[in-house]
Amino acid sequence: MKKRIYYFLIAGLVVLATAGCRNPLDRKQKNMVKKVYINKDKLEKIWVTNPALLIPESVLYDSQRNVIYVSNINGKPSEKDGNGFISLISPDGRVVERKWVIGLDAPKGLGIRGDKLYVSDIQSLVEISIPERKILNRYKDSLAVFLNDVAVDADGNVYVSDMGGSAVYRLRNGVFLKWIHDKRLNGPNGLYVEDNKLLAGLKDRIVSIDIQSGKISDYILQTGSIDGLEGDGCGNYLISDWTGHVYLVSRGKKKIILLNTTPIKMQAADINFVKSSAMLLVPTFGNNRVVAYRYK
Repeated sequence: MKKRIYYFLIAGLVVLATAGCRNPLDRKQKNMVKKVYINKDKLEKIWVTNPALLIPESVLYDSQRNVIYVSNINGKPSEKDGNGFISLISPDGRVVERKWVIGLDAPKGLGIRGDKLYVSDIQSLVEISIPERKILNRYKDSLAVFLNDVAVDADGNVYVSDMGGSAVYRLRNGVFLKWIHDKRLNGPNGLYVEDNKLLAGLKDRIVSIDIQSGKISDYILQTGSIDGLEGDGCGNYLISDWTGHVYLVSRGKKKIILLNTTPIKMQAADINFVKSSAMLLVPTFGNNRVVAYRYK
């Protein structure tokens, strides 16, 4: 009887000791979850990739091939080190090919035109053949400061924001030139083509640039700093900031917070919204993952 009591006492102490070692970690994990705010009326988390990515800056869904491209900086955002690469992931969050295309420096914004993928890379716009998975051209401008987001219009013109140069570049008929340079373009980053206008996210607003005339007009004010910019197809816009927020903004309305990951420094870089499936893709930059949410 004494042996049985002794046995149970020892077993109980082992359980308590194990629980004591485990609880601080569990509490920490729970606190991290609590610190991340998700607007459940608007977003539902559906998947997250494994942490195989290396500073993912931009994501883009390719509807023709049913894949998602991810640009990986893999180093410093302005360093020409040759370490950058493009990854392929599936629509359900599986990393299909980690290094699908290599040989980039610090790749950021992504755009598709036909069978070509366009990637901004510090002072260059890189043209990649999707079927051949190889780099075809590097359109360079030594005066470019910090090329960032990419957008493509209905005519196949490719636009690139120069965040450090208050400018937007354009690739048209194989010629890459500075299209607009204006002091009002204060830190242009996220780009989004809608009808006959190019929307550009700045440090505190969204401006509209007429594609034909180049005229710049204020579009949505008091947005805060913008990294990614996407339309939801219903007159609203999804914007991200590098610190880890995602907001819903509309003309004449207050912005609505959808996501806040700032307490855990997860960050939210150049987002992509897939209208056909109402899926919001968020590259976490500092967390080496892409997270997908259902947008309601």
